[in-house]
Amino acid sequence: MEGGCKVIITTSREPSKKTLELVNDLVNSLPGTSKIVRGKKSFITLLEEAVACGARYIAFIWERRGMPFALLFYDVINREWKPYMLKISGIKTRREFPVFISRRPPAKSAVIVDLSEGEVGDIFTEIFGYPILYSLDAVRGLFDTVVLIRRTDGYLVELLGSDLGPRASSIRIKKVVYRHV
Repeated sequence: MEGGCKVIITTSREPSKKTLELVNDLVNSLPGTSKIVRGKKSFITLLEEAVACGARYIAFIWERRGMPFALLFYDVINREWKPYMLKISGIKTRREFPVFISRRPPAKSAVIVDLSEGEVGDIFTEIFGYPILYSLDAVRGLFDTVVLIRRTDGYLVELLGSDLGPRASSIRIKKVVYRHV
């Protein structure tokens, strides 16, 4: 694990191959992230590893019936869960795209382009610390990863390369659930 990571990405116990592929794509595409293989580690052990890494947040990908179901965030410094949960209604891995998408080198820079102008862009900016823009034309060729957020039935989060072609998995977010923590 690298020092100086901002966000640790991990899963629930015994994740499916699809969830692991999503985690690997996220870590490869989002600079400042690192993954922790959960295994049988307790929550306290995950916190200790996050503190040792210097992470600010832990992003948990929970799954239900072998599919990613929700994305939750834990603030390591304040020792509290963030009050929102992103409910995932589906993902599309690199293998499911109609053309072959090879894995690119790890990203060194990223930007969020929020065409939905909704809350998901603000959440991603808070957690990952990337700048947020509202126009796709302004970022072509400037960043290794463009996190494009579009409005559909919920939200569609696409990870694009600097050429604005697909870089990694895309995530369909059904809704943002605010909960009492």
